[in-house]
Amino acid sequence: MRAVRRQVTFLILALGTATFLYLLWSFGPLRVWRLFRGFGWGFAVVLPFQIFDHMLNATGWLLAFTPAEASQVSFWDLVRVRVAGDGVNYLTPSGNIAGEFVRPGMLRSPLPSEAKVTSVFIAKATQSVGQALFVLCGLIYLINARSYAFKADQAGWAAAGMSVILFGIALGIGLFAARPPAWLKSRFPSAVEKTEPVRRNLRGYLRRHPGRLAGSILFFMLGYAWGAVEIWLICRFLGLPIGLETALCIEFLSNIVDCFAFMVPAKIGTQEAGKTVIFKGLGLAAEVGFTVGLIRHSREMLWAGVGLGLYALRRRTLKKTG
Repeated sequence: MRAVRRQVTFLILALGTATFLYLLWSFGPLRVWRLFRGFGWGFAVVLPFQIFDHMLNATGWLLAFTPAEASQVSFWDLVRVRVAGDGVNYLTPSGNIAGEFVRPGMLRSPLPSEAKVTSVFIAKATQSVGQALFVLCGLIYLINARSYAFKADQAGWAAAGMSVILFGIALGIGLFAARPPAWLKSRFPSAVEKTEPVRRNLRGYLRRHPGRLAGSILFFMLGYAWGAVEIWLICRFLGLPIGLETALCIEFLSNIVDCFAFMVPAKIGTQEAGKTVIFKGLGLAAEVGFTVGLIRHSREMLWAGVGLGLYALRRRTLKKTG
């Protein structure tokens, strides 16, 4: 199984790399390099700009704790762990899951482990709901504004897909939080026993803190919307001034691409290819879209490296103290 997984990962990386090289050759390496070099000092603005996105996401995670638990957690520690977990998610072929397993152990908090794990579970669910709602709202806007060449059936299928995702997340949370039936207890007694503290915390949170749940979803939605501001800035530095509405359209569609390509490590090829198609569909220069994808990819790789560095540093500290 491990060998098959490695082969699939290699195939995905090869396809992504081939897509990137094909697009680069199509637009001309020198032409792309001139656009990329013209971005210049824009990197000094865009690279640190990502910290605001991490802060919004950290707020979403903070709201995944109960009020009593949140008082024992440092906000900036949550930001640190968000950066680290996102770095692991970005650079590993795990479908954006591996980073969730490292978050509880990285938190510098006296809270019991079941409280940390529950918060990570809730935050992952509310982040997924936030992304699905962000995309769903974007699809509705794009259809009404007719700013992208959607056919009615394509838009309908996309909206139906997002609705299925939302329903699946809600159903999954409900089934996990529910008290397990007798047959499940008898068949998997160890798993049921080990997860009971987390499921008990989850039931209490859902019953007593629906407002915090809604707030967590909202802040994760704002985190995705913040990406539109980054797109707006990048295009300005590239000499392609666009409005915030257009930037939001680009970000809506980029999230759809990310949803379908979530298994591609480091978004190899998908970032540039997605932006190329989106820009062309919006009537913008395709080569600029490719360059925007390349710039965002560079920013993501840098932050992912920072995240892996934070994770490695925390592991080294735990080994010394443990």
